[in-house]
Amino acid sequence: MTVSALKGATRALASVAVAAGVIAGAGLAHAQEHTFKWSHMSPVDSIVDKATKAMIAEIEEKTEGRVAFKLFPSGQLGDWTEVNEQVVRGVVDFATQPVSPSYDPRLQIRVLPYSVMNFAEVEEAYFGEDAYLFDLMSEMMAENDMTALGVVAQGFGGGGFRECPEDVFDTEANSGLKMRFPPGNQAWQNMVAALGFEPTPVPWGELYLALQTGLVDAQVGGQPYNTWTTHRDVTECWVQYNTHFQNSFVFANSESFQELSEADRQIVRDAVMTHAMASLDMARGEDQKYMDLMAEDGIKVIVPTEDQLAEIARLAREQVWPVMDDVIGKDLMDMMREKAGLM
Repeated sequence: MTVSALKGATRALASVAVAAGVIAGAGLAHAQEHTFKWSHMSPVDSIVDKATKAMIAEIEEKTEGRVAFKLFPSGQLGDWTEVNEQVVRGVVDFATQPVSPSYDPRLQIRVLPYSVMNFAEVEEAYFGEDAYLFDLMSEMMAENDMTALGVVAQGFGGGGFRECPEDVFDTEANSGLKMRFPPGNQAWQNMVAALGFEPTPVPWGELYLALQTGLVDAQVGGQPYNTWTTHRDVTECWVQYNTHFQNSFVFANSESFQELSEADRQIVRDAVMTHAMASLDMARGEDQKYMDLMAEDGIKVIVPTEDQLAEIARLAREQVWPVMDDVIGKDLMDMMREKAGLM
């Protein structure tokens, strides 16, 4: 081949390479710009699972694939406290789960016993124009590199017993029975004591074995759904104490969230809020549905009367809330007392 021919061939190859590069560049312009890890703790087909999948689908569609997610459901990445740590460190980017108070004890206000008593109060505190509890949590989370995006409603909490006590509402008779509470949560520790039980910290992931082996006699921290789906084999009795509004926050590692453009961040916020609101409607009937399933399966279901529930709430607010003045802060607790009509 002559030098002239060689140069011509080289130019032709170069043109092909440039053209290929242009085509590849055009393809990259439409490729995913971000692929994030998203974790949740709840079983597949739960409210949390359905809401999270709906959020992801809407975000991916409306960002035209610029933002994509790999979902890790059902606690695949570890216990909720472990995953919370991974989100703070940026190992996991997004999560739909409880927020650990290990970073800030004030975060225990999320499940302060008897802070809200019904869904009307829930909507005001977490979803309304003045969503005072959501706003407070958001500020606290931001101080620890977490960006709060919304709340998925899951129902109201109660207590599961491996053997039914003679009278679950007799605080003296409950003495000596060990009741599990979420580790590190002083509000729950004191509430369990106020109900007459012996507080015993057990991580949720270890609870089945703890009930099975008799390490604990009872548990609080969940609602009918997750007791039915994960602990019904070790539950003889369920009491709908309405201890707290069970919810999972949707939150992101703050640095991961800031990687998105302002427009894409707004798409994420809008999608989360849309499906968070939908979860509120789903949760309204879910407690009764799973209590009915428990009863059909032979689990004794006890629903307190209005008077019994009012007495339990009074005990919690009188005995637990003052303890939380030094944990959550008296100013915040006074705000909660005002909302509850105690001031």
